[in-house]
Amino acid sequence: MRILLFIILLPLLSLSQNFFVNQSEVSFFSSAPIEDISAISNRLEGVVDFENSTFFFRVPITTFIFPSSLMQKHFNEKYMESDIYDISSFKGIFKEKVTISNFQNQIIKAEGALNIHGVSQDISIHTELMDNNEVMSFHSEFKVVLKDFNIKVPKIVMMNIADTILVRVSGTLIEKE
Repeated sequence: MRILLFIILLPLLSLSQNFFVNQSEVSFFSSAPIEDISAISNRLEGVVDFENSTFFFRVPITTFIFPSSLMQKHFNEKYMESDIYDISSFKGIFKEKVTISNFQNQIIKAEGALNIHGVSQDISIHTELMDNNEVMSFHSEFKVVLKDFNIKVPKIVMMNIADTILVRVSGTLIEKE
């Protein structure tokens, strides 16, 4: 799997200044009439090339931690089928040039292919880039509609799981030369 990641990232790594995800958190929240469901992963990996306005992020599905081990088991086995679809990714471009010299907080638009559960959908999100004492950090929020990614919810638990999930992604970026 690491060889595949290297092959995907190789075009981003050549002849550019790159920033890699250092500390990260990907979380999601489902608010439904019967219960709220949330999970967090600290295993987001990624590279951002501001010079070429490109990025690639990925998170292993099995790294999401739930408040209940039973929720986690159902998430991996019944909904996400993480033995088959083990990675979710987002690869794309920034719609405007990001200037990192004399960096200031800014909100940028990112467009690309979000791949979840083996299905790729084009999405557009806004990302806030922040400079906190010379540490570059980022934060995004977006919604994922389960049916768009062929994630099926059995009728018996339809009142437990929302059709649309709120996803939050944040972390810091470190420069690699």
